[in-house]
Amino acid sequence: MAESEKEMFRKAIVSEFGPMKPVLCKFAQELLDAVPGYFWTEAASSTGKHHPAFSNGEGGLARHSLMVYRWLKELLRANEQDMSDHVPGMCLAALFHDCCKRGLPDNVVQEHTAFEHPILAAKFVMDQADAFLKNNKDFIEKTSEDEDTFKQDIAMAASCIQTHMGRFNTSRHSDIVLPKPKTPMQYMVHLADYIASRKYTQFDFDFFV
Repeated sequence: MAESEKEMFRKAIVSEFGPMKPVLCKFAQELLDAVPGYFWTEAASSTGKHHPAFSNGEGGLARHSLMVYRWLKELLRANEQDMSDHVPGMCLAALFHDCCKRGLPDNVVQEHTAFEHPILAAKFVMDQADAFLKNNKDFIEKTSEDEDTFKQDIAMAASCIQTHMGRFNTSRHSDIVLPKPKTPMQYMVHLADYIASRKYTQFDFDFFV
């Protein structure tokens, strides 16, 4: 039986953060249950025109996000710059960059992509992180990971989520101008998203099993 997208997310999170980042690992797993329900059912593209076949249909948005994470890992492997301090935040951004793609979790699924979804998703992750810190002080105190490090990882994730659209930051359907990548970390997350969105991209999700 094939694993669900949510199970693949959980495996990626535990593998990525695991014992080295226990606070971030716990937060990311809780975030899986906090994202809008449509994240697990909607396609990556409302029209099907701008994403490869694997990211269309039910669960396509989640599969696309897993693909962005895998491409980010490949790009990091080829990168010669030392980004080790920033990798946790970048990986969190890759996994959750589209978590509000059809709007905020208010039980209303927008018919098309919310153009401002990078801003919505970044704020959603930051708000969830603030609540997590308030509710998990005892857990944090018992780990080797301090609160400031967690906040730095969240700030990195939010900055990469906000800028993941790259130069595609305007739309004739919106007056909003999205921020563009400025740092190498932001640009790398954008590039991973760009590659994962190409129509000719294929991926074997058995890799996650």
